[in-house]
Parts: sequence; structure tokens; C-alpha cells
Amino acid sequence: MSAPTITDAVADRDRTDTKPFLQVENLRVHLPTGDRSEVEAVSSVSFTVAMGERVGIVGESGSGKSVTGRAIAGLLPTSPRVRVDGSIRFAGREMLTAPASAWNQIRSKRVGMIFQDPLTFLNPTMKVGAQVAESLGATSRSDRRARTAEVVRFLGLAGLDHPERVANQFPHELSGGMRQRVLIAVAIAKVPDLIIADEPTTALDATVQARVLRTLDETVSELGTSLILISHDLSVVAGMTDRIHVMYGGRIVESGPTAAVLADPRHDYTKALLRSVRSLTEPDVPLYSMPRSLRARLALERSHDAQD
Repeated sequence: MSAPTITDAVADRDRTDTKPFLQVENLRVHLPTGDRSEVEAVSSVSFTVAMGERVGIVGESGSGKSVTGRAIAGLLPTSPRVRVDGSIRFAGREMLTAPASAWNQIRSKRVGMIFQDPLTFLNPTMKVGAQVAESLGATSRSDRRARTAEVVRFLGLAGLDHPERVANQFPHELSGGMRQRVLIAVAIAKVPDLIIADEPTTALDATVQARVLRTLDETVSELGTSLILISHDLSVVAGMTDRIHVMYGGRIVESGPTAAVLADPRHDYTKALLRSVRSLTEPDVPLYSMPRSLRARLALERSHDAQD
């Protein structure tokens, strides 16, 4: 029996369905600090993601974007001191009140995660092919030969040359860019409805970064999968997303179509982020530093929002 094709796996997916697959409403995340107090890392965040839509979440380090992504995937630490409030709904199902088994089902079949540090999330004792095979789930067949063909297919789809050879290698035998593409293969092997890519190219040089982003772009298009791309780099989300949410201090300060927001930003923080991008035509111009007065005003706005 031949292995199922990717076309078979996505045949029932309606790419014209504009109804939200993911709905996040008034999301608040409280995390513990070292002095036994807590900080509201995410504050009143709301947005939706439709089937096949690409959404960017951008902001500087500490803005709350990665915490938001992990909360959506149910990957925050399990602790009485970690509190997640609001609403997260996948295909209309509320997840914050759902049992752990429901989260496991979502992560195993409908949501794929791509993290920024492959060595942390790839098992160093397992060959690459075995780790991709673990994600195959419902798309796999019991026949070993068919399963191997699926693994090779997804490694190839993730942009890896000689996927048969890569499948038999351990993560430490691969370059950083190859490991990142392995993470993409692991994420897409379940043919998910949504991929959450959290800073997927942070540690890579410019050439490898471009290849990984091209791979992600082509894969999302091939599968008709929704995408949440989390990044501090506006240039990364500029050509990859339909809509963008700009975060600062744990909250969304500006949202809109990506092209419109980047061409005509309305919020001062978004303007500051754009000014912080180094110019290729003027490399000697000092990097822009956000004025202390703007940070103070943003902190005051956040305080007023918290009181409301």
C-alpha cells in the first residue's frame, strides 16, 4: 500500500472558510517572579486567526509575544502560581476550562509549534527520522515502508536536501539551519490547522534565515495551514503575514493589515520599532533608541488599562 500524499491529508480542508479557527479574547497571563510576587506578562490580548490566514505578532524582548504563543498552545508551566485568564477557543471549543487530554489532542493533531532553539526541543538521543515519525499521528500507516516514505517526504517538504540521509542522522550532526528545518518537518508532519512559529530564525545568519523563511512560506502555502509568526524583526513578518499585532508591555498597541501598518503606523511604539530597523543604504547611521519619555507614557497607558 502506498503512503498517503500531502494532498490526501488536506483534501477536506476548506481554504475559503474565513471563520476564525482560533479566537483569543481578553487573554491575561500572570507569571511568578523571584521575590514571590507576580507579573502580568500578557494583558487583555484579543485577536482571531482564520483558516489559512497568516498573522504576525511583533515586539521587543519582554513584550509578551512568546508568552502569548505558549499560552495559545497550552505550553505554559503547570503551577498554581501561573494563572491564565480569558478565553482561547479552537474551532469554537473553549480550551482554558478543558482537561489536559483536550490540550494534548489539539497539540498532537491540530497545532504545530516551531521554536527558536532546535537543540532544546529535539531529542539528542533519537535520530531525526524517528522524531518526525512521532508527529505523523493520523496521517501515518502501519506499514513501516510507507511510514519511512512519509518521514522522507516531510523532511523534503521542509527544504532539507538528501532527506533520506538526514532521517538517519542525530540532531548534533546537523547545522543550525538544518535543525531548524527539522523542527519545521516535525511541526508539519501532523498536517496541522495552525502553525505557531516562535522566533524561528533568531540564531541563524542572514542567508540561512532567508532559506528557512522561504521553506516555512512555501510549506504553509502547500498545506493551506494558518500561521502565527512571532518575531522581534519587522522585516521577517513583512513579507510573510496578512495581519500584524504589535505588542508592548504585554498588550497589543496596534493591529491591522501588515502592509498598511508598516506603511502608515499610527501608534508611537510601532513608529519607534520601524525607526529601529538598520538601514542597508545608511549602515553607519546610529541605531534609533526609544526615548525614555515614550516608555514612560506607554507604561502609564498600561497602568490605566489595568485599572479599567
